[in-house]
Amino acid sequence: MKKQPKEYSVPAIDKTVAILNALTDRHLSIQDIHSTLNVPKSTAFVILNTLEHYSLIQKTPEGKYRLGHGVLRWGIGYMKSMDLVAIARPHLERLVGDTPYTAHLAVAEKDKPVYVDKVEGSGFVRFATKIGQTQPLHQSGVGKALASGMTDDEIAAVLSAELAETPDKIAKAIDKLMDDVRYVRQYGYSIEDEEFEEGIRCIGAPIRNENGHVFASISVTALNKDLPATKFQQIGQSVKETADRISAELGYIGEAPASPGDVPNRGNGS
Repeated sequence: MKKQPKEYSVPAIDKTVAILNALTDRHLSIQDIHSTLNVPKSTAFVILNTLEHYSLIQKTPEGKYRLGHGVLRWGIGYMKSMDLVAIARPHLERLVGDTPYTAHLAVAEKDKPVYVDKVEGSGFVRFATKIGQTQPLHQSGVGKALASGMTDDEIAAVLSAELAETPDKIAKAIDKLMDDVRYVRQYGYSIEDEEFEEGIRCIGAPIRNENGHVFASISVTALNKDLPATKFQQIGQSVKETADRISAELGYIGEAPASPGDVPNRGNGS
């Protein structure tokens, strides 16, 4: 008989999920949760207190609990990301189909890029990136593209938190990212030139929703030999045009960023 794979779970998380699932149907008190879900009252109290702190549940005037507005963010984010992936994928396939590049699609989650799709080109190299992986805002093509939709204060706050363990690097990183953001706003694409990993380059571009808000981005990732600095403008324009087409399908009808003219050589940095 074939051996069944071993299942792993965290009891506290199991109980939390059970409580959230139960609250989707009706309002419950701690006693209700204890009796219907067999969760000890003390455990239920701790879980409910934590969920309430994050606005995932809220207490009714009757002393019962119901789902809070915090869960809406998950649901809306899920629906948007699914629509986004379905719309963006054919564009990404065309972008890298006959190239040695890998395309990534990212969304902003707590002001950091998170990969939600990946499309590999026809090359032999396979990059060890995966869906759900986060990237640094200031050292990734998708991150710089997302940062182009943020305010200066937001950028400073994100990098201050991201680099909290190396405070001496914060000011320089903010200045560098602001230069990169100005470049994206002027030319429509970002460049990450071996900043995150030696030998790897990325070019990204922002994706806008129907209101013009930058909420996602795409990028192509390649070995430096396959993406020399002399190709930055050509590939950058292709990535930008792909992002613009995705934005248009999502309902964005505003004026696209200015197209690059004589783009400065950025081979020595992004």
